[in-house]
Amino acid sequence: MDVQILTMTENPLKVIWTAARTCYSASTPSQLWTSEPTPEEMFRLVKRIFLAKHLSVAEHACVTFAVSGVSRTLLAQYTRHRIGVSISVQSQRYVSEGSAKNNGLFGHVVPPTIAANPEAKLLYLDHLQQVQKAYDALLALGIPKEDARFVLPGGADTNFVTTVNFRSLLDLYTKRVLVPGAQAEIKELVARMVELVTEREPWLKEIIDSMAAGEEA
Repeated sequence: MDVQILTMTENPLKVIWTAARTCYSASTPSQLWTSEPTPEEMFRLVKRIFLAKHLSVAEHACVTFAVSGVSRTLLAQYTRHRIGVSISVQSQRYVSEGSAKNNGLFGHVVPPTIAANPEAKLLYLDHLQQVQKAYDALLALGIPKEDARFVLPGGADTNFVTTVNFRSLLDLYTKRVLVPGAQAEIKELVARMVELVTEREPWLKEIIDSMAAGEEA
């Protein structure tokens, strides 16, 4: 799995602060934006707003990620989070499945429990080889890729670009990392997404930690 930030809202703390202050200020949004509040002042307000669960202001900041080497099973889980989440996915209709990098085998993800069990891993990889043979045979028979792909498993890998606003990122983190029960792969993905954002915006990590601890405004 590889996760990288392509682009992110510039100065998201001030964007969110401006949106929050606009709700309670006689000043115009542009006047607030060109004012010079200290980072501490902005953080205090934004943290109070977030802990009060008034999260609509967080929708004004967003981040775009490049994600590669994840399973189609993860994709099915991730796309259930539709509000505030945009996604563009590598197409199996137009991209052939099979790679010299994998000894002719299509890209795939091995779940940790299978990877840790030699017998299970051998069984899993043998099955993938049989799927690859069937896929290649269908193409040789003139079956289009869009139909041959039906034999491919949920473990086949894929790549996508996704844009998430900060409110939806917090929702993803809550449901896929903080709440027990998420599958390991999507938990790793969302944790990495949040890690990358908070490396750039440390103030957000403090707020997320406070929300996870159940602090109130």
